[in-house]
Amino acid sequence: MSTPNTPTSGVVFSMQRGPYQNNGASPWYTQTTLGTPGQQLRFAIDTGTNMVWSTSTLCAPASCQHYSGGRFNYEKSSSYSWVDCIRVPFSFGPWGTMQVETGQDVLALPNGKALPIVLYLSADYSGPQFAQLDWDGGIGIPSGSPYKQGDTSFIVQELMNRGLISPQNPFVSFDWNGGTSNGSCIIGGYDPAKMTSGMFLPWTPYTQFAGVEYIWTADMSQYWVGNQLVAKNIQFALDSGSSQFKGDDNVMNQTLAQIKAQGNPPVRMTFPNGGAITIPQNLYNVTIQAGPDKGKNLPQFQPLGLTGLVLVGSVVMESCYTIHEYRVVQCAANSFSLAPMGMWVFNKPGGPNIITPPSSEPRELGEREVARGRTMS
Repeated sequence: MSTPNTPTSGVVFSMQRGPYQNNGASPWYTQTTLGTPGQQLRFAIDTGTNMVWSTSTLCAPASCQHYSGGRFNYEKSSSYSWVDCIRVPFSFGPWGTMQVETGQDVLALPNGKALPIVLYLSADYSGPQFAQLDWDGGIGIPSGSPYKQGDTSFIVQELMNRGLISPQNPFVSFDWNGGTSNGSCIIGGYDPAKMTSGMFLPWTPYTQFAGVEYIWTADMSQYWVGNQLVAKNIQFALDSGSSQFKGDDNVMNQTLAQIKAQGNPPVRMTFPNGGAITIPQNLYNVTIQAGPDKGKNLPQFQPLGLTGLVLVGSVVMESCYTIHEYRVVQCAANSFSLAPMGMWVFNKPGGPNIITPPSSEPRELGEREVARGRTMS
């Protein structure tokens, strides 16, 4: 597998790292404004969800407590309008549930333009996982346009339909540097200077639970903890809204037991394309920087009831360059639909070589053809 040496354009969101907390959520966010005049808020760019949301002043003073602390005041935005003010629950699965109402406003883009979006305004949530949240809301990057949540916006599709990113560059790339706490997300492109050897993981839907096909999953051949084969023929997910390894209860519990029994051995994941990702103990043992567990150095593995799945976020993503790729179908002029192709994972120049060996498959990055007409997902 080779990589191109020509950068692609796209919308580049700068990202910052908040304190690492032991709640399973990514510490990474982008800071931008919502509404008119713009209200500064922190949003995760989240490949583990399928909608856009923000904490809001619909919350009672004692509700929606979170570390970042920001709330969108829709009453102070002249561009805000209601889509549906009936309050309904939205579930993040085992992680938690919030109550939301639906509205429309404008999100500021890094290029100075404003993007109209439909989003959920959070009206209530509680619990320690939310209390430790480093961001005020999330911008979902689901695996395809059929999987977005209701009327809420799918930002990749919106940018493409408005001509702000090219349909020939259907990529969302992440470059996070844990040492500097700075990074970026490019929607509609990637930076080849940030990548060396790596591999492509074709998307396969996660079907153990109905309705979560929006997460980015691929087949995994084997999952090892040191010299112990813990699981085989399961699935792997790369979730930019997450931090820890999470998923199958048995896999996570066995991992924690083997880490203790073997004295912090590496965790190794192998894939059908011949590639592998190896995570040493200095990456999966993380010092908690805020919250109730502040100061503790803890292995980041959490049972979450997701049968047959190993999902991971910043613990891996800070050590590699990652790209999520779509297949694009043009339905009409300025109308595109997106289906999932898969994920790219690269070692970074000067970074730890966690992808070893890389894939031997002859697949390359570059501009993609846009399909026209009807297609199956």
